[in-house]
Amino acid sequence: MLKEVLKVKGLKQNWLAAKLGVSIVTVSNWCSGKTQPNNAHMEKLTAILGVEINTEKNGNG
Repeated sequence: MLKEVLKVKGLKQNWLAAKLGVSIVTVSNWCSGKTQPNNAHMEKLTAILGVEINTEKNGNG
């Protein structure tokens, strides 16, 4: 879902990585679903992007 939010908002992964103080690889892994942001990063993502990011893989939440 993060990848779609970035696309809709016209934002780049490297911009988000800089805003969060994480590597581009970290953001790329979040976008591809390889890893998920921790709670602190989730709060920052919500604030920066203005949306709730659902990390449930099965869609039940």
